[in-house]
Amino acid sequence: MVTRIKLSTALLYLSPAILVVSAFYLYPILFTLPVSFARWDGITRMRFVGLSNFRMLFTGSEFLIALRNSFLWIASATFVHTPLGLLMALLIHRKPRGWALFRTLFFLPNILSAASIALLWYFLLNPTIGPLDALLRLIGAPGAALAWLSLPETALIGDQTPFVLYIGFTMLIFLAQMTVIPREYYEASEIDGATPIQQDLLVTIPLIRRAVVINLLFNAAFCLKMIEYPLIMTSGGPGNATLTLSLYMYNAMTRAREFGLTMATGLITIVCGALLMGAVFALQRLADRRWG
Repeated sequence: MVTRIKLSTALLYLSPAILVVSAFYLYPILFTLPVSFARWDGITRMRFVGLSNFRMLFTGSEFLIALRNSFLWIASATFVHTPLGLLMALLIHRKPRGWALFRTLFFLPNILSAASIALLWYFLLNPTIGPLDALLRLIGAPGAALAWLSLPETALIGDQTPFVLYIGFTMLIFLAQMTVIPREYYEASEIDGATPIQQDLLVTIPLIRRAVVINLLFNAAFCLKMIEYPLIMTSGGPGNATLTLSLYMYNAMTRAREFGLTMATGLITIVCGALLMGAVFALQRLADRRWG
């Protein structure tokens, strides 16, 4: 039996959560709006400058590079990270020998902070003390040894490589929805002669499309605020080749003390996130009309 409670009672119970969300989420977002149209160093009085901050951003090469790199991160998450997580989920869903152990091993990196993994990969890819280049020299391929994080052509890929370790979280979201698919669907497809691959393509994937949407949103949000890997591994270099929107905001706030530019960049980041979310939900509606 469901018991209804008064709105005032519900708000009383929710008030601690509402206060926390308002103080640490809603207020900072609302504070972004006025500051993004002002010139402010965090100490002196704000000075309204209109759209000057936004003009400076879109006419400066650094911001455009950061915007491009952030979308390259999102593209990597969409076309590499999410499909790998789906592949691992499809394999483990069939429960091969040792599947529980592999599920745990794939998820283990998610309990580590992104900063610790970035520092670990910084040393792994280090051309002087890193074991990767040492291994290439040992097997007789010294020409393949590169200063991965020091070359503009490979630095961004080097920063993105550790992100693959987080496919365990993506995998678990897919597995959670796969477990609720009725077994009768697979039995019917087996009677029709469907192979395991056909079952994955025609039964499993269409029925977990909501998990696909969730993973795309999670991974895009994570990449849009990416700062740990470019800050720790390459400091945004070489030549801003790995600069992201979050790192650009960090530099503008801590080095130049341009809080107006920082907030303007944050506002653009929020808009980009909203547009991406709208695009993903539009694709979901198309998929719902296609598969019902």
